[in-house]
Amino acid sequence: MTDALVENQLFRFTPAFVLDPQRVVDEIGGKRSGRYVTLSLVAPRATLLIDQDGKIIVHGCRKQDLAHLAAKEVLLRLGEAESGMTFEVGPVVASFDFETTISLEGVPDLYPEAVLDTELDCLRIDDNRHEIKMLLFRNGRGIATEARHVKLVAMAARRWKQRLSDENLLG
Repeated sequence: MTDALVENQLFRFTPAFVLDPQRVVDEIGGKRSGRYVTLSLVAPRATLLIDQDGKIIVHGCRKQDLAHLAAKEVLLRLGEAESGMTFEVGPVVASFDFETTISLEGVPDLYPEAVLDTELDCLRIDDNRHEIKMLLFRNGRGIATEARHVKLVAMAARRWKQRLSDENLLG
């Protein structure tokens, strides 16, 4: 099994001042979408959401320093200083590959935290031990959401691969 790969990491930045989302629309071309204002950046490549409280949510960056540059660019384009800006790290979306097929049908009978999703043809696993949600597909690939760190995803994936192997559910 290869290690888990971060596909997306959520970062939320709070400027030291109250950022009016309408300024982002009026001054730098943000687009209003419901309660949020969205802004796409090319370099660094990221999508930003400015919520009604003026917090900047950065999607599409895997690393904190790139997300910080994206939030900083918004503030600088508005003519504001970034000093005093705080940040929070949100959930990780990561992928992994068991490198073998999985027999999905037998899993829910053995593990109640796994549910067969017939629409996606995968297992939905609510892994409370590692505090993540996983999707496992027949081809052995998986996606983890709501993880606090990519290492937790790797640990959960190894544990589930071992559990499925012990029950002869891997190809």
